Amino acid sequence: MNCQNRMVHTIQEGDSLYRLARQYHTTVTDLILGNPGVNPYNLQVGMRLFVCPGESYYAPGQSGGGANSEESDGNSQTPGMPGMSGMNPGGTMPGMSGMPGMSGMNPGGTMPGMSGMPGMSGMNPGGTMPGMSGMPEMNPSGTMPGMSGMPGMNPDGTMPGMSGMPGMSGMNPGGMMPGMSGMPGMNPDGTMPEMNPNDRETQSGMENSVQNLMEAMRLAWLSLIYWTRMYLMSVDADAGDQQAVEERFMQTADEITDVFAKTLPIQAVRQIRNLLMEHVELTGEIMRSLKSGDMENYDDLIKAWYSNANQLAELLAGQNPYFGSRETRNMLLNYLDMTREAIEHQINGEYGQSIDVFRDIKKQVLEMADYLARGLLAR
Repeated sequence: MNCQNRMVHTIQEGDSLYRLARQYHTTVTDLILGNPGVNPYNLQVGMRLFVCPGESYYAPGQSGGGANSEESDGNSQTPGMPGMSGMNPGGTMPGMSGMPGMSGMNPGGTMPGMSGMPGMSGMNPGGTMPGMSGMPEMNPSGTMPGMSGMPGMNPDGTMPGMSGMPGMSGMNPGGMMPGMSGMPGMNPDGTMPEMNPNDRETQSGMENSVQNLMEAMRLAWLSLIYWTRMYLMSVDADAGDQQAVEERFMQTADEITDVFAKTLPIQAVRQIRNLLMEHVELTGEIMRSLKSGDMENYDDLIKAWYSNANQLAELLAGQNPYFGSRETRNMLLNYLDMTREAIEHQINGEYGQSIDVFRDIKKQVLEMADYLARGLLAR
């Protein structure tokens, strides 16, 4: 297993592969592959595990900006601005007093005419802004002094075409920008054309279609996890409703398949359905094997379960480059990691922990459903 930033984690009380996978932003599968000599079902306090953290993991003390980011200590400096140490003792900008066109400022570089303004407790005694020496007063007409020499400006420092525009009176009579009539898509008089009612209906229909697809994907995956849990509870209790619940559990594969069928070709949809049906069947067998204590069969089923998820990730990647990233595979494997954790807690009688993991599963599948829907929409 190739890892550029391998770490060592010492097992502590309460650690599990599932919790470590979440802590280090990796998967249970990668933890097992990275520690071939470790029994994942018998972690001991003090045991050392090799961990290859995910790209989004930051060690304690690092900020979200990456491994080289440093925590701010209140004295951080902006590159090229040496900690603002070049400021004058009063917090004013050096070199402002002699700037051309800045003669309208008070001698200390403050703004004139600011005294008496409420909420200005940080101002100089005269109500002026510290550190502003060299800023000019405005001309009586509202223009900036010293602007008349700039290329393209009027002699009095105003913008060309702006004189005599009180309240935007320089606009065309209808309130349009002059000179816009020749732009493609504009009306002859320079106004913006109104949207065609048919175009509005088309846009609204597209928005509804996108929303419906995302909602359908969420509901389908939520159905899967709820019926997975209901079947788990039925198996654990040896309840008489096992067969009826299992039959409903199997239908969740078709519910997810129906969402993919909205955008993918029929051949791909058939393959997706086969893989999802296999996933549901394997999930049921895993629960029953663990309940009966047949650990050898349980381990074989777990391997087949993860292989099934990898096949689904490869199939999706073949349909759409959006699904070609490692994120697709990791989402599916993380879902299996959490589901296995919930199953093991439930069968072992650790009901509170099983419920806690199920809460995390719900959050995870909603994120995965949105991700899958975005991929289908990106085709």
